[in-house]
Amino acid sequence: MQLTVHGKHFHLDGRPHFLRTVTYGPFPDSSGHSPKKDFPKIRDAGFDSIRIYALPDRNILDHAVRNGLIVIATHAWGHGCDFITENPDLLDQARRDLVAWLELYQDHPGLGAVLVGNEVPSDMARWMTPWKVNRALDGLIRTCQKTAPGIPIGYANFPTTEYLEPPSADFTAFNIYLEDGEALESYLPRLHHLAGDRPVYLTEFGLDTKRNTEEVQATLLPAALKSARTAGLAGATLYAWSDHWLNNGQVMDDWSFGLLRRDGSEKPILPALRALDLPSPLPSNPPRFSVIICTRNGAHRLQACLDACQNIDYPDFEIIVVNDGSTDGTAELLDRQKEVRAFHLEPSGLSAARNHGAAKATGRILAFTDDDCRPDEQWLTWLARAYSSSNHAAIGGPNLAPKPGSLALALTTAAPGAPTHVMIDDLTAEHLPGCHLSVKKSAFEQIGGFDPIFQTAGDDVDFCWRLREAGFSLGFSGASFVWHHRRATPWKYLKQQMGYGSAEALLFKKHPHRFSEGGIRWEGCVYRGVALGIEPGDFIYSGPTGEDPYQSVGKMLRQPMRGLHPDFDTPPARAALTLLSWLQSHLRNWKRRQNGGPATRGKWPRPPAGTPSVASRLTIISEEGLGRHELYRHLLNHGWQPCSDPDFDLQRGHCKLLAATEQTGTPVNRTFIALSEPTNSLAPFVVEAGFSISNL
Repeated sequence: MQLTVHGKHFHLDGRPHFLRTVTYGPFPDSSGHSPKKDFPKIRDAGFDSIRIYALPDRNILDHAVRNGLIVIATHAWGHGCDFITENPDLLDQARRDLVAWLELYQDHPGLGAVLVGNEVPSDMARWMTPWKVNRALDGLIRTCQKTAPGIPIGYANFPTTEYLEPPSADFTAFNIYLEDGEALESYLPRLHHLAGDRPVYLTEFGLDTKRNTEEVQATLLPAALKSARTAGLAGATLYAWSDHWLNNGQVMDDWSFGLLRRDGSEKPILPALRALDLPSPLPSNPPRFSVIICTRNGAHRLQACLDACQNIDYPDFEIIVVNDGSTDGTAELLDRQKEVRAFHLEPSGLSAARNHGAAKATGRILAFTDDDCRPDEQWLTWLARAYSSSNHAAIGGPNLAPKPGSLALALTTAAPGAPTHVMIDDLTAEHLPGCHLSVKKSAFEQIGGFDPIFQTAGDDVDFCWRLREAGFSLGFSGASFVWHHRRATPWKYLKQQMGYGSAEALLFKKHPHRFSEGGIRWEGCVYRGVALGIEPGDFIYSGPTGEDPYQSVGKMLRQPMRGLHPDFDTPPARAALTLLSWLQSHLRNWKRRQNGGPATRGKWPRPPAGTPSVASRLTIISEEGLGRHELYRHLLNHGWQPCSDPDFDLQRGHCKLLAATEQTGTPVNRTFIALSEPTNSLAPFVVEAGFSISNL
């Protein structure tokens, strides 16, 4: 069985597939667990995959194949320690281990995907500098992709360090423990925005039955699987198969997350899982869609779009093509189509063509896309799901760039200015691009459709603004997507961007209150498709004493820029991308200003944030497993206070303090301390708290 990434979803053997995964191990030697005994039971419980916290040997992979399971391998290395400054050999060794293992097993049919790490602790990420950690993880991922290009590669993140999403990962993997079902359903849509163009895979979700009842577990976990499915995630993982648990070399008896008790008997969750039928994304009463494609001289790309539309897996839709005065053979191409309603106009402009298609539509919902797009086979299914669970008048989703096949396409794919969505929050959109825009026909007619003054671009922006002004809301489905080819050459890309500048001038004349000196004044965040990771200079809100459970990059109006595809990421290509981006900005601004719009004031690049002012550093050691949390509690009880400076956690007088504890897998812990000024007064507190001191 081969697991592949297809846009926002996983495919298994070429078909869309939602992974049902359970974590397996690590177990104490005395647990009695073995793949031969356990894997048939795992398969019988409805799982099709197992997540292992190791790079498994051939025995595990072979048993997985015999039982129809695939393995999600997780490399367990010293990522809980300082692998940037103190011990960079840890990172080098992790890279060598991954390469050696992948060279042995990348072709094994039991291997599904690889996670290069699992939850770098937030305090260690802050200590090492978050963007450096992000780049280190991304480097591991790129190495794996180069070694085994057919295996999906990711990193298992968690909400406390959501800013560590590596940009090159094939999928976004998240460990989440939310015991409130409503809170989980509210958080899952956020993951689509963190992930950008790639699938979201829930890699841990569980409930401890020592602190909760087994009956609560039997209710919560199946509900979480259903929530993950209806949210459009690519899969979900339950933690864990058994209450037997070996953590950092220690037998853990104080937690019981398993589906099996320690004596091997089943908890109530297992019968519930066997009886569980996950909901189909298709709602019970799917509405009729009218897919509307407008084209002018697009014969060379239209056939691929129509082929994709005819391959859509949805029970009730029609395909409408409006030929807006083409002279290139588009009419003849449409004459050969059997399942397409074609209409031919004199050259009228994009808005008029879209309005004509809408007037001829028989569907309750109009779904607009462009002739250079290829809708996913589940495009309409996930849109229908979003309409069935909301009151939005219009809903869109991501438009993804296919993998570039040339340097020119790599440059235009990474360059700024591509059509994209703007989100006010995780569920509500401010703008949806016309290449992936659906709207209820009743709302479309109420506001009068698209404004014909917009001939080639800007129509979707004006349309969305007028929808919102009329009291309608716009939604977003992270699981519904279309493939959208970017311009084939840099010159065609620049012509497109100049057209956008002219359209912005029209928008300014009609909606001057929505512009500032910098151009359109968006309320929300402009998404660019890349994962929402951290860059030098970004601010992270860590909460009081750095312990906020949901730490995120400070409010942003733009995502990071998309980088070049790894196949084309070279110094000359990066220089060419910089030049192309500069030309795009100036040419778009020039056309906007030439047509009566506002000029964009040039901005200097934001300088990276400076490093914290550290006057001294200490290392303290505990042989009893004590760490940062115990130290902070002791200091807070003895006159220290939470610090308002985001670079530090505690303060006493003028002295500020930041600490981070390595996770070594042994009872001996090292905790690093940074101080804003030298002080001898800290030593007595440290010793009283049970630590010994060692100068760095």
